Amino acid sequence: MSSTRLTTTHIHRALHELLTAAPQRADDGHPEFPLFVYHGRPACLNAELLAGFGASITQLKSLASALDAAEQDWEDVKHPLRRRFTPLAWTCLSRLHGGDTAGAWANSHRLAFGPQRHSGNAEFNRAIDRRRRPWLYDPAEFEQPKESREPHPGCTEYDVPRAARYGWI
Repeated sequence: MSSTRLTTTHIHRALHELLTAAPQRADDGHPEFPLFVYHGRPACLNAELLAGFGASITQLKSLASALDAAEQDWEDVKHPLRRRFTPLAWTCLSRLHGGDTAGAWANSHRLAFGPQRHSGNAEFNRAIDRRRRPWLYDPAEFEQPKESREPHPGCTEYDVPRAARYGWI
């Protein structure tokens, strides 16, 4: 692994690679308990991404234990894997939840990187979105010039059919 810290761009590209291989992918872990590692393999979206960035199975198990101790709050975890990521990339990674229904990883992609859809007359509120998804508003995270204050363009790839999005399959 290089000495360069991983950014949200790296996470986004890795997520695209996973979804290109299998757009309807979902967590494939234990049927009752959500686990990072199951039968010696990454079992959830975050574990698969971290393994793709060079994390070993032992490190994934250690991170899972640290998350359990921190009551699943990624911001409170002090773990060696965290040093590989920028703070905003770590926050982004913590918000990718995956799920066990078909298309759950694509839905996580849409929630983290997609344009926000609003119903009715509700206006898009950039300030609220900036608090919910801060990784989209830092030009350094997406290798943009410092002068550019535009958010990352909403990624519309891998949109999931409505039924899969809400688990109605």
